[in-house]
Amino acid sequence: MSSRVDSSFASSRFVKITDRYSAWIVAALTILYLASFPLHRAPIFAVVPVVAAGWFYRAWGGLIASIAAIIIDLFLASNYQGENIWEHPLAYEAEHFFLVGHLFVLLAGWSLGKLREMDDNRAKAEGELYSRERYLTLLKLAVSDILNPKDPDDRYFYLITRLANLFVADYGYFLRLDSDQQRAAVVASTLPAEKFPILPLGPDGSPAIEKIVYSEHILTINDVSSLQDCTNSTLFGEIASPVQSICCIPIIAKGRTLGTALLAYTSPRSFTSTEINQAKEAGDQIALAIWNTRQEAELQRNLREANALSEIALALSETERIGLSNVLQLIVTSAQELIPNVEQAVIHLLDEKEQTLTYGAVVGFDDPDGGKKKMRVGEGIAGQVVISGETINITDVKTDPRFLKLDKDPIYRSLMVTPVHSGEQKLGTISVSSNLPFAFSSGDIKLLSQLGTQAAIAIENANLLESTQQALKESNALYRINQGLVTSLEPSELMQDTVELLQKNFGYHYVQIYVADPESGDFVMRAGSGKIGAQLKARGHRIAAGEGIVGYTAETGAAFFTNNVDDVVSFSRNPFLPDTKSELAVPVKSGGNILGLLDIQQIPPKYLSHRDIQLVSAVADQLSVALQKANLYETLQASLQQEKAIRNQLMQNERLAVMGRLLATVSHELNNPLQAIQNALFLLKEETDFSPQAQQDLEIVLAESERMANMIERLRATYRPIQAEDFIPTDVNKIIEDVYALISTHLRHNQIVFEFCPDPEIPAIPLLADQIRQVVLNLLMNAVESMTIGGKLTVVTTLLPASDEILIAISDTGRGIPPDLLPNIFEAFVTNKERGTGLGLTISYDIVMKHHGRVTAENNPDGGALFKVWLPINNGGKQ
Repeated sequence: MSSRVDSSFASSRFVKITDRYSAWIVAALTILYLASFPLHRAPIFAVVPVVAAGWFYRAWGGLIASIAAIIIDLFLASNYQGENIWEHPLAYEAEHFFLVGHLFVLLAGWSLGKLREMDDNRAKAEGELYSRERYLTLLKLAVSDILNPKDPDDRYFYLITRLANLFVADYGYFLRLDSDQQRAAVVASTLPAEKFPILPLGPDGSPAIEKIVYSEHILTINDVSSLQDCTNSTLFGEIASPVQSICCIPIIAKGRTLGTALLAYTSPRSFTSTEINQAKEAGDQIALAIWNTRQEAELQRNLREANALSEIALALSETERIGLSNVLQLIVTSAQELIPNVEQAVIHLLDEKEQTLTYGAVVGFDDPDGGKKKMRVGEGIAGQVVISGETINITDVKTDPRFLKLDKDPIYRSLMVTPVHSGEQKLGTISVSSNLPFAFSSGDIKLLSQLGTQAAIAIENANLLESTQQALKESNALYRINQGLVTSLEPSELMQDTVELLQKNFGYHYVQIYVADPESGDFVMRAGSGKIGAQLKARGHRIAAGEGIVGYTAETGAAFFTNNVDDVVSFSRNPFLPDTKSELAVPVKSGGNILGLLDIQQIPPKYLSHRDIQLVSAVADQLSVALQKANLYETLQASLQQEKAIRNQLMQNERLAVMGRLLATVSHELNNPLQAIQNALFLLKEETDFSPQAQQDLEIVLAESERMANMIERLRATYRPIQAEDFIPTDVNKIIEDVYALISTHLRHNQIVFEFCPDPEIPAIPLLADQIRQVVLNLLMNAVESMTIGGKLTVVTTLLPASDEILIAISDTGRGIPPDLLPNIFEAFVTNKERGTGLGLTISYDIVMKHHGRVTAENNPDGGALFKVWLPINNGGKQ
């Protein structure tokens, strides 16, 4: 087969060469025949040029050459008359064969011409068959390269290479339209090029390029130089070698232009109808293959999108377990994988408080913002998208005026940003970028918007989960606080528990409670959290009315908070809290009355929100109820104690009244026989016959009877109705000194030290001097009896202007009062003395009550007993 092809090739080459010089060959053979005719005189040799003419000029050329040969032979025969030209050994034997001989020449020339025509037809048929076979083979390879490429990235390179070979072009380009058909991109060329241009269409594009791209039929241009737009276009002006002719094959399927194959020729060329038809057929076949490939790719892409969205949906349902950051990372990874040409993807999250964007997930680069961790809303494309709420597609960052260039050039050429929002709530943005200009289409925008919706759902789920967890945490904390408030009934303990629970359960930096001081109008800190609170409370920390945020809140009666205390004019910084950045003050109110102020302080990075206002307000309301309850309980306890004291006093008064009546009766009954005894003793005293010893004994009996009579008289005086004129202004300090003088000898015998600290400012007050002297004497003697040998007895008098009273405090270093006797120490007949009657303190208590005073008994922490007697300064003898 190879030798046949080589032989055919060689013969074909020989024929082509001889055809090129056919006229010269025929002319040379004719001249040779004419020149040699006188020698051979044989007309039969005319067949040689005739046959040559028939070979080179086909049947009609042989026929014409035969006729010309006959004419020439007749002319030659006439020149050689008289000679028999047929008598030559090679000539015809008879003259009548002249006609037959020339008929042979005629037949030979025509026959060889016909034979050449048949050979030409066969060669043409073989050439067409070979050309068709070559066409179909290259077309099949081109379609195969599209459907089953060795390297999908070189799909269009193999295609344009096949087409250039198929139509014997010097080089070729393949232009692909984007999905919006707004621009064409050179995606492959047979010429080496580092990058291909993007050809804009429409008003910004070249009319010639637009005509080439949008042409629905085979477009041939025999002379490109005649079209100025083509010569000046980006395609031909910057990349291509000099072009003379082009052939444009539109790739159209289902009425949609997919691209254009452009074949270029460096020499002028005219295109035959066969070539145009083949180009149309090739374009249809390639369009169908590309359409099928794109449909398959679209199906695969849709499948990948469905799988990716399914994975994202599954991740969204498990956000609590997976975590928001992992879900967002899955979304940006899906964006990079699903959207063609994407090299980088990032999700920015909006911080509504600071109005900044920070990235929550990123793929493709380590620092998407060029070292800027936070971006203000309104800055950059992402910041603009947050404000506008619309997708922005930057086709080329080098030419788009919306892209603000920084000192450092971006690593990408195309940027597409879409908002992430839930209803009217702005949550952030999702961005993708590519190193190629014009990288993204409307379909990519739609897909990115879907991913943005998924990101919004993820963020909403995370926020909802966080809100739910926070609400649960707050509910539990409020429950614990409420339980603590319920169990506490003492106001100071209640407030301290509140601040500690708030700090512990909600992570506040510092919590304190202020209560208004009714006298000064200042706000005094009653409870503070942690060590700082203890230090401030120990210092008696207070704030003047109207000072600071606490004072402002007290004046307005409404909650107030700020996350930048430096912006508040009235803010006063506490030296113990130098880092405070946020503060919240909430009044603790009951109806229209402010019971106190709850103050919260926070430091960065934490800050306060309206949720904290609701939370602390709820605690303040609970605290208000608890404080009212505690105050009510305290009032109730005081009332109960007062009622118990009054009841005890009534019982004591009743006992004293009974005892008074009893003593009055006893003293009356004793007084009569005592007077008789005294009278008899006075009579005996007048006798003179008594011995000295008897006389001494009689004096003793008289003295003791006199003392008994005086004692009975005092008892009667104690329980005798008292008149206002009986109260005489008396110096209490003088009474104490008189009693001391009375018992001083007794004190010395018992080695007891007496210390008296009188208050010189004490005025003379109206009282019954003898009875008060009896009270002081009873209390001092009880103190002396409680101490054995040695000890110290201290008496202190104090003026109390606030209560308009004087205080007499008597303390000793004795054994103290037994705890079981202390509650009933002033009741009658209550005593632990072996010879005591238990009436001394009872009578003393009754005397003090008559003076509208008070008397208490208690044990000193260091040992001994302490009695306190309060006497009003302006008693006035009131009964």
